[in-house]
Amino acid sequence: MPHRTYIHRPTVKKDLSIIAAVNLFLLILYTQVDFLAHLYFFSQEHQSLPVGTLLLLALSVSVSFLIFAYRRIKELGLVASTLEKMSLVDPLSGLPNRRAGQISLITWCELAQKKDQLFTVYQVDLDKFKKINDSYGQIVGDAVIQHVAQRLNNVIPYSAQIFRWLDDNFLVVVPSKDIISPNEFALQLQECVNGKIMPATLSLTCSIAYAVWQKTDSVDHLLHNIEDALIQAKHKGAGTIQAV
Repeated sequence: MPHRTYIHRPTVKKDLSIIAAVNLFLLILYTQVDFLAHLYFFSQEHQSLPVGTLLLLALSVSVSFLIFAYRRIKELGLVASTLEKMSLVDPLSGLPNRRAGQISLITWCELAQKKDQLFTVYQVDLDKFKKINDSYGQIVGDAVIQHVAQRLNNVIPYSAQIFRWLDDNFLVVVPSKDIISPNEFALQLQECVNGKIMPATLSLTCSIAYAVWQKTDSVDHLLHNIEDALIQAKHKGAGTIQAV
């Protein structure tokens, strides 16, 4: 059956109310009129008609429609689920996209509030990536993004998450307990990106901003601080690491 998130609750309540009202009306009608007796007398008067067969046919048609409706509802649920998953994945890198990251960060903050577990958010931005596109074209630029995504994904702990945030910008979320120190992990991220991503391309560097979650931080506040820190890092020069 479809997941409950794909069910429009007000519509379901309205439809159930209508179904309940119709069936209540029919119940009252059935108590006032003996339809079975009328049907019996009708069959006796028209014995040439296969009334019993028609009743069985009506029953089988009703069951068939129920099965048909169930299968169509189930298919719609699967389609909705598939579209939802597709909307959360970046088609180029294969990583979860910005929308998925925003949703995930809400969960990270909620769990951190409940269990008092710190986590660190890193924003990794490729320096002067435009030169790659200008020098080698969009196809090579896309390939570089894919390679960077793979390298970053390979270096992060199993408990961490990575998202393609925007263009040549990636977001990494990692439990603080799973890294030696926030700055040390930033250096690891930088090391896996710096250099020639592909043999025939220019060497890349990346600037990184990071923030350790605090209890007073909302998702918006956390992201705003990291973006401000990244702007500061870019102003200082390529390959800068900036903490909030």
